[in-house]
Amino acid sequence: MDETVQWITVFGLAVCLGMLWLRAKAAKTRPASSTKQRLTTAHALLIALAVWLVVSFNLQHLNGALGGQPADEPSTWERIVRFLAGRT
Repeated sequence: MDETVQWITVFGLAVCLGMLWLRAKAAKTRPASSTKQRLTTAHALLIALAVWLVVSFNLQHLNGALGGQPADEPSTWERIVRFLAGRT
């Protein structure tokens, strides 16, 4: 695996954990969030996850195609992601 990718992953994880710690620290002084805010956050996270899966699988297949690998039968997750992306 490329050394740059590993450092970028570690940096991203550190930033994510740092932001979570800062938000948890600030949450002590804020009032509790409403159910509507929680549902909106959950909805945004699910959309972000779906987008991440679509991009990840597309890049994975593009990398394989550029490397000359034959196309395999798509997995169940890949079919779900393609369906969500609007492809057939």
